[in-house]
Amino acid sequence: MKTYDLVQVLWVEDDPMVTESYPLKAESEGLELVPYSCWDDAKKALEEDFDRWSAIILDAKCKQHKDSADNAIKFLGEALKDISKLSEKKGRILPWYVLTGGDESFISDSINDDRDAWDADWTKASHKKYYSKNTDTGILYKRIRANARKSDRLNVQDMYRNVFQAMERCGISDDACNALEDLLIPIHFPDSIDNKDYNDKFKKVRIVLEYLFRNMTKKGLLPDFGARCNLQWSSCLLAGKPARNRNRDVIVKSNNAVFPTLISGIVKGMVNNVSTDVHSYEDDKETFYGENIPEYLKIVRTTNLLKSYALQLCDIMLWYDWYLKRHNDEEINALNYWEVLKKEELKK
Repeated sequence: MKTYDLVQVLWVEDDPMVTESYPLKAESEGLELVPYSCWDDAKKALEEDFDRWSAIILDAKCKQHKDSADNAIKFLGEALKDISKLSEKKGRILPWYVLTGGDESFISDSINDDRDAWDADWTKASHKKYYSKNTDTGILYKRIRANARKSDRLNVQDMYRNVFQAMERCGISDDACNALEDLLIPIHFPDSIDNKDYNDKFKKVRIVLEYLFRNMTKKGLLPDFGARCNLQWSSCLLAGKPARNRNRDVIVKSNNAVFPTLISGIVKGMVNNVSTDVHSYEDDKETFYGENIPEYLKIVRTTNLLKSYALQLCDIMLWYDWYLKRHNDEEINALNYWEVLKKEELKK
């Protein structure tokens, strides 16, 4: 496959004055705008070399066919439908943007909501679904460049949309979502990171678990352990077992298990194998895994364990979303699931 120095942008624009003047500014932003005068030609370029393109810019008042008249509604309807089908077929999101002259708010109804996956913040800030040639080209180029850098992340967000929607419904921190994305991206885009660097991401597992457990505290399913999230005690209580200190004294009694047996075993394995000294608020230079991992990796020499954790975390989030819908009363949860016996040791 041919490589390109600049981010490749497929551009549907039929005004020669525009196609001559815009590419220079775009090049200064690291983009190469490759113009096509009608959608038929642009679609052919997409079909022949889909992987070349990082984004699409659509002039709203463009043509579907070479000999057809400008018709924004018809053109956008056909183009966006085709882009969606090609993206689904190729298994990759290809961000697109509508760039048009003046105030073209009348075309907004023709611009579908697929773009929210990469461009919702633009609409929130500008109250527009499109970009103006008069005022917005600079910011559009910058946004295309930024989204091109995070395209793998956008694709993973789409692949695991049900998981991230579940996390959002549960109110789990965006930091946990970002950490889970970091674990999922190399599964589907192995060229994004080498194996050694990926295996250094065991800390991400702990981050996701910590934010999950902190959320469970807010929902009354766990007691408040203070600033330092105690994964060992949390995993015990959620499995229906007491939380004990080093002297085997019971600090918190478990009245009922939250996790089903299968998830209890999965989480226990994760907690035992990630470093007990790494916390979600500490810096990235800490040890990323427990004492069993280095010897294991010397023998196995794969990333499969960490990848399996990432996929298991996805299932845990889906289960938790289901569970919260049925146990959403914080006060009742706090009464039913645990009882603190030694409050003075709870937040040590």
